[in-house]
Amino acid sequence: MRKDTRRTNDYSRLRGDSSRLPERYTQRETTRITGVDPGRLRYWQRLRLVTPRSRWGERFYNFRDLVTLHSIKSITECKIPARRVSRAVDILRKGLAPEGATIGELKLFASGREIGAIPPNASGAAIEPLTGQLLLPFHATSNALKIHQMESRAADELFEYAVRCEARRDGLHEAMHLYRQVIEMQPKWCEPHVNLGCVFYQLGELENARKAFLDALALEPGNAIGHFNLGCVLDELGEMDLAIRHLHRAIEIEPQHADAHFNLASAYEKQGQKKLALQYWISYLQIESRGPWADYARSQLAKKQNPRVHAAPIPFRPVNPTSKSPHS
Repeated sequence: MRKDTRRTNDYSRLRGDSSRLPERYTQRETTRITGVDPGRLRYWQRLRLVTPRSRWGERFYNFRDLVTLHSIKSITECKIPARRVSRAVDILRKGLAPEGATIGELKLFASGREIGAIPPNASGAAIEPLTGQLLLPFHATSNALKIHQMESRAADELFEYAVRCEARRDGLHEAMHLYRQVIEMQPKWCEPHVNLGCVFYQLGELENARKAFLDALALEPGNAIGHFNLGCVLDELGEMDLAIRHLHRAIEIEPQHADAHFNLASAYEKQGQKKLALQYWISYLQIESRGPWADYARSQLAKKQNPRVHAAPIPFRPVNPTSKSPHS
């Protein structure tokens, strides 16, 4: 079977002449260039491995982000989970590298089943951040791993596979079973509960989605995505007071969460609280001034009475009104 080398060639061409690059790339363009699907882009963003800019209802990546994504993809393709990459980056930034150093500057690479790095302040010496060991030439990673390390790594890899399954239309049920397995292996890890809730939401199983998000918040009460997602589910279940409470909490934790402002305005509209709805339509537009959802918010502001048709809640950060994708 022939390899499809188009994505690699795209990346190489960009890397060879960065002076001609545009300033930003949409999520779709980034996926095409790097070969990283939207589900993994969102997950890596939550791990703070990459930080796209949000504007006009879209996420934009720059060339440095593309280089970072290429590095992460190369490492994860060696069966090293992204969560381990995130841990390694945190360790390096707290000690051997300047705060905010990019993954490109940290020169991360796969070292067997571990992560190697040549941080800027290490005088060219390679180390394994997670073990603290110096890497010698032809260094071989030890096969003697503790049982709990093996279990943690297996859970990470299973989670990564579940994220990829979730990105496929026919992969939701498989993703659901995989997330449940990850939860059994790592019951105190919040992320699989959040993603499981998103899968249930897409399958229309709202009560199960509610439970999954509540489980996530029990583990991590300050998780803005968990509160936002639970607010979406409660809105659809007609439990507006609770939905409003969780949407407010999402905004308290993450004030620039535009979709939470939008959904809160919509929830207040449904309750007939026009003044409060007006407040959050305005705050939404202060964060997201362009795009189809911004146009809708302006149409709500222009009306002197309650709209005839209430706005549907934005589930998990959609890109446009006709294509509402989940934010797992």
